Amino acid sequence: MSATIRPFAPGDRAAVVSLVHQLNLFEDAISADRARDVKAAEACLGADLARVARDGGAVMVAVDGPDVVGMMCFVLEQPQPYLKAEIAQVGWVSELVIDERFRGQGIGTALLAEAERLARSLGVRRLMIGAIVGNHIARKAYERFGFRPAVMELSKDLE
Repeated sequence: MSATIRPFAPGDRAAVVSLVHQLNLFEDAISADRARDVKAAEACLGADLARVARDGGAVMVAVDGPDVVGMMCFVLEQPQPYLKAEIAQVGWVSELVIDERFRGQGIGTALLAEAERLARSLGVRRLMIGAIVGNHIARKAYERFGFRPAVMELSKDLE
């Protein structure tokens, strides 16, 4: 992998919005519930940046030369009272996307390693990530990195 990991900068906005849009389109092909317009991707990045500013964490990008080829959003959750004290503070990888032209080169693994490094630096001992049902590629990649199923969420659309 020739990409390097660094914090998101304002000049990365267009490239990161494009990546989030790419993720939404990919996930919509699986789940049929993702917004497919660029405005939704812009709103997603805005929400990620606001959450990081409010709760802590970081938006990181992977760059190959001048090109942003991946992004990851790591956020902190408030300590959960139902968890044991030593793992009550949870870090979440809330977004992770690699440009489809650069997948399979270890960039996602490098971004996950950065999330783990950030979590450890903050004293966080539990890192979480989600994958939509049917995204077997992501799930297998996360499991290779050491993640294990922890929670199953169910949804019901109301008419």
